[in-house]
Amino acid sequence: MAKKTLKTLVLGCLGGVIATLFSLPLAWMLGALFMVMVVSLGGIKTGVDKRLHRVAIALLGLFIGSRIQASELVSLVQWYPSVLAMLVYMGIMLVGGYFIFIRANVGPMDAMFCAYPGSMNSALVLAERANGDVRWIAISHSLRLVTVVSGAALMASFFVDDVTLQSSPVSLSLMDGLPLLLAPLCWWLARLLRIPIPEFLGPMAAGAIIANLGMDYSLPTWVVFTAFLVLGSSVGARFSGTHWSQVVSVGRFGMIYALFALIVAALMAWLVASITPLSFVAVLLALIPGGVGEMAVIAMVMDIDPVYVVSHHVLRLLLLIFMTPLVIRIAKQTAA
Repeated sequence: MAKKTLKTLVLGCLGGVIATLFSLPLAWMLGALFMVMVVSLGGIKTGVDKRLHRVAIALLGLFIGSRIQASELVSLVQWYPSVLAMLVYMGIMLVGGYFIFIRANVGPMDAMFCAYPGSMNSALVLAERANGDVRWIAISHSLRLVTVVSGAALMASFFVDDVTLQSSPVSLSLMDGLPLLLAPLCWWLARLLRIPIPEFLGPMAAGAIIANLGMDYSLPTWVVFTAFLVLGSSVGARFSGTHWSQVVSVGRFGMIYALFALIVAALMAWLVASITPLSFVAVLLALIPGGVGEMAVIAMVMDIDPVYVVSHHVLRLLLLIFMTPLVIRIAKQTAA
């Protein structure tokens, strides 16, 4: 298994490099996913050790937790019109997306997770724990992410000449290492308390607690990219034994869903902007289901308050995570 894991991660790394050269969003995850997927569909045996996969999930939880600021969520009170619009948008995406993907014959459970409006990483983790088929969920969310982020970046290009990411730390300081030490403890506590997805929610709680205690820390770039590489490679390896026609079929519905998400977000943003002082572009960036980091960067270069945009995305992520048991129950009742 060790050799297979190493081979798979090398292929994933190659995909990450290529995706980075083409400036794809979440390059080290999507690049690894697509590269390993293509190789797996070609008949080559791939796979990632489950223990390594769980560690990557824990790092992802830590990464997401570090972005959750209580002050940002409190600010949502004064932005209640767009928050309400976001809640309505979530409902439209879940219901509309479900009916779109159910036509792709992926099953009620997988259709629900394919329709999750945002957070590809979380959707994959939650779906896997619910025994969903992560192959189709990965395809649908990859296409949604690329389409939505590319559309938002294209829109931003009309306002600015260049969009750049702020650099992240490369070395691992003592303060940065603190959450890495606490993450396994919170993982164990979450498992002891029988919290769902303990390897994800435990470290996420650790990251959020440390961040809200006023400790300024950030995971090094190589740690985050390594977690994305492992997760992307692991999902890509699930396509062994899958036929290309199935990928094309689900991918077609994934593109339809992505366009549906953009159109509905634009309509909702126009409605909110027409009855409130909030700008159309700001509400649009807060609604569209793209990556939190990507939307925050685009907001900053367009001189839009990034806290406004990020707080909406964080709230949506938390709501999706905690409403997952209800979604699974509805999906099971639909399938019965």
